[in-house]
Amino acid sequence: YTYCWPCTFLVPFLAEPFVAWLLPWFTAQRLVGANKKIQGENAIKAFELGEMEQGRYADLLFNAILVVCIPFISPAYLAWILGAFIVSHVYIYLFDHVAVLRYKRKFNFSGPEVHWLGMQLWAIPCSILLGALVFKANQMSGGMQLGSGLLRGRELWFSILGAMALHLVVHYYVLELVVRPYRKVEEEDPTDDEYKDVAADQPATHFSTNPVYCLRSKYILNHSPPQVMYSAGKEHLMKENCKIGAYFQVKAK
Repeated sequence: YTYCWPCTFLVPFLAEPFVAWLLPWFTAQRLVGANKKIQGENAIKAFELGEMEQGRYADLLFNAILVVCIPFISPAYLAWILGAFIVSHVYIYLFDHVAVLRYKRKFNFSGPEVHWLGMQLWAIPCSILLGALVFKANQMSGGMQLGSGLLRGRELWFSILGAMALHLVVHYYVLELVVRPYRKVEEEDPTDDEYKDVAADQPATHFSTNPVYCLRSKYILNHSPPQVMYSAGKEHLMKENCKIGAYFQVKAK
C-alpha cells in the first residue's frame, strides 16, 4: 500500500515540476549569468521549456497495473488504493492540463497511433483484474482457510493464466472488430490544398526554417516585413507578407 500511495501514484508527479521545470530554469539562470559567452540564441535556448511527450501513457498504465495486483496481495487495502488512485490521477490530469497550456514549448500529436496502442496495452491491467477475480472466486468457493478452494496448485495457476490470456484475445478482437470501424480517420488529399492555405496554418515552412533565406529577406532583399525565422514558442513574432510567401501570422483573439 505504501509503495503505491503516495510513493508511486503521487510523489513522482509532485516532484516533476521542480525537477523538470524549476531545476533546469535555475541552472540555466546560473550558467547564462556566469558565462558572458552565452548570449543571443544560445541564451534563449538555455531557458527553453521542454516538449510534451507521450510517456504519460506508460505512467498511467503502470499505476493501473499496480492497482489490479492488489487483490492478489492485500485485498483489504483495495478500497483505499482505488481512492488514492482516483485522487492522484485527478491531480495528474490537472497538472498536465496546466503544463500543456503554460509550461510546454510545443507538443505534436500527428496521429492516433499512440492512443490506439494505449488502448491495446490497456488489455494488460484488465486481464490481470480478471485473473484476480478468478483467484478470489476460487478462494471464496472453499472454507475460511487459505488455499481451501476448489482449484489448487497448478490447476489454479493455469485457470488464472487461461482467463488472462482469454481476455487479451477478446480485448484485442473487440478493438479491431468493434472500435476500429467507428474511428474517424480524416484522410485529406494534400494535392487539394494550395501552399498559401497550408502556410497560413503551419508556421514552419521551407522559407521560415531556412536561416539563409531569412537573413537575405531582411538585409539584402529588404522585405517589409521580412521573413522571420521560425522558432517553436515564438510564432507570435512572425508577420504576414504574401508577396514573399510568408502567410502565417498569429490572429488576435
